[in-house]
Amino acid sequence: MPTKPSKISSLLVTAYVAVVGGGTLLHFVNTGDVYTLTYSFTRPATIIAVFVGVLVAFGLWRSYAWAWWLGLVAAALQLYRFGPWFAERLADGQVPTGSWLIAFLLLAFSVLHLTKSVRKSCSR
Repeated sequence: MPTKPSKISSLLVTAYVAVVGGGTLLHFVNTGDVYTLTYSFTRPATIIAVFVGVLVAFGLWRSYAWAWWLGLVAAALQLYRFGPWFAERLADGQVPTGSWLIAFLLLAFSVLHLTKSVRKSCSR
């Protein structure tokens, strides 16, 4: 049985959540900087991004229509927030390595998510 396109989208969102949440933990493990750990996980934007990401990943895996819409809004909001920051760093030539992965995951999810096959597979 072929894999549903919504499940591939779900895996991209799961990877995004792992990078956003795990990146903070990885930075803490490498530097031992407790301030960065507490600062990142007390910011509402980080908490909301992880929570919504988990919710979208679950919903897409189960092919719920609401998850398609929530994923669309969440990706648009993240691109709106992350895009200008990334473009500014790119112009200066100072893009952190992890940001390339985040940009790739956001763009890959957005492109795949807007295909007709993903929309049709989310029909529950």
